Amino acid sequence: MDLHSIRETYKFDSLDEQNLLDEPGDQFKNWLASYQKLGIKDYNAMAIATVDPSGFPENRIVLLKEVRDEGLVFFTNYNSAKGKSIAASKGVSALFFWREQERQVRISGSVEKIHKEESEAYFSTRPYLSQIGAAASDQSEPIESREALESKFDSFIAKHPEGSPVPMPEGWGGYLIRPTRYEFWQGREGRLHDRLVYTLEEGVWKTLRIQP
Repeated sequence: MDLHSIRETYKFDSLDEQNLLDEPGDQFKNWLASYQKLGIKDYNAMAIATVDPSGFPENRIVLLKEVRDEGLVFFTNYNSAKGKSIAASKGVSALFFWREQERQVRISGSVEKIHKEESEAYFSTRPYLSQIGAAASDQSEPIESREALESKFDSFIAKHPEGSPVPMPEGWGGYLIRPTRYEFWQGREGRLHDRLVYTLEEGVWKTLRIQP
């Protein structure tokens, strides 16, 4: 498969230092709100990169569920592959790719579990089948067949019929990413893209432009 001839011209917008907000979290929320208005499915999707206990990098898509002053919140199984990687390294990188606006945001920082009560509050708002799926799945662990997975799922439905509360699994909950670096990328014509970086230095956000 030859992909050499694929070409794109980026002309949607520019990103100048004088237009940057002082706080990167505010700049992120500004761009996220702009993308949300397009009505794109899973506009809150982000790629989370971790390093597993053997030192091998891994990446996967999760959904951003909350933007706080301290950072970004997502939910998952703590015993999954990503959970084990987070437990081993405490560092992650998140990537947002917003193709329709020719933008990317890269966020790096430390990660920690949120309070169990906060996770339970969110879990209770999830659709019934999503609650059952989280309870029934030992995420990232092998299973012999699709039929075995569905049988496991059905057994949890029988145990917790719709309309009854589904307890949040003990090994499930939210993570908070506390950013120490943001990079805002805006595609530009001729591949002279705008790349503006915020770095946290002694509690103060500093900005600089880097070359595309």
